[in-house]
Amino acid sequence: MTQIAVKKEMLTWAREFRGLTIDEAAERLSLPAEDIVALEAGAPMNLTQFRRYANKLRIPLATFLRQTAPETPPVPLDFRTYEGRPATLGFDARLAISYAYTIEQNILELVETDAAPPTPVLPRLRLTEDAAEAGERERRRLNVGHAAQISWDTQSAFRTWRTVIEDAGAYVLQRKFELKDCKGFTIFRNPNAPIIMINKSEEFETAKIFTMAHEYAHLLLRQPGISDLNERNPVEAFCNRFAAGFLMPRALIRELLPYWPDHPIQWAFDDIARWARKLKVSQQALSLRLEQLGVAPVGFFQMLVSQQAHANTRESAGGNAVSTQVSEIGYRFTRAVLNAEDEARISASEASEMLDVAPKHFALIKDRLDQQFFNVNAGLGALPY
Repeated sequence: MTQIAVKKEMLTWAREFRGLTIDEAAERLSLPAEDIVALEAGAPMNLTQFRRYANKLRIPLATFLRQTAPETPPVPLDFRTYEGRPATLGFDARLAISYAYTIEQNILELVETDAAPPTPVLPRLRLTEDAAEAGERERRRLNVGHAAQISWDTQSAFRTWRTVIEDAGAYVLQRKFELKDCKGFTIFRNPNAPIIMINKSEEFETAKIFTMAHEYAHLLLRQPGISDLNERNPVEAFCNRFAAGFLMPRALIRELLPYWPDHPIQWAFDDIARWARKLKVSQQALSLRLEQLGVAPVGFFQMLVSQQAHANTRESAGGNAVSTQVSEIGYRFTRAVLNAEDEARISASEASEMLDVAPKHFALIKDRLDQQFFNVNAGLGALPY
């Protein structure tokens, strides 16, 4: 059987780069653990094993043939975790990080060749500011009206907020990985490529919306940090309150409530559910916002959490592979690549490689993105990709 000259150090690097133990690698590669140990000790590798390593670990074949391990970018420090748990890094989460860095590299290649549109300079926030007021101010700057938000349906709300934030200058990506790892993270190493990653495994659209607003605050602060939903971390506390003000400004809450009380009110949970649906936020986020505004009593949020029945899960509308791919890479990056291809700054094959979409689909994607841009600017909900 054909043998492949792969340095043993590259095999160890590849396993550790993907965050796998010997036993985890053996399970993923469908090889005995002793074979993994032997290969990393210098045992000959055959062609079948070589291809299996590249395929299962999602690392190019050419990388394994290097003499030394490639320089890898740092792991992002900002993780919005599930229920405030410490962030972990499973295999799929590491793939999501690699994917985000690949998109960053593609963006910067477009910028270097003048093929990308100018990236707006994101405002800069400071931790000394009132976070909720900063969120409301940023919402006004982006011109998102109260009536527009109420008019969106649940399925379009995430896409619409995403388009708003991408128009502001961020690139919002989605990938599926374990929720126990994290809900999302940001990368902001270059002002031309501020990136937000959202976990597609999240069950509720409202939670994805809040995560996106939270991560947007991280970009505006230029301060990543380990997420802590109990707000022990000042950066995370700021980002949570920013997101609350951004999605639920005081004036909109005033419009929603039947009256503005002069003392905290124990609102009915049925009303909380109804108002949350109108705002396209979670009941927990709304109850905490009411508590922070002083119109619900201290402990109201925890009371709702303890009594809340599990809400209905969102229903997937399905979709084809092209729609899924564009959904993952987002409006801003897709538009930048297609514009560059239109202007002959990159070839159709290069655009296809960056987007992982066949050129025959370009025209349809452009039409859908143009319509989406029009709808959002007209105050309508975003269309499916």
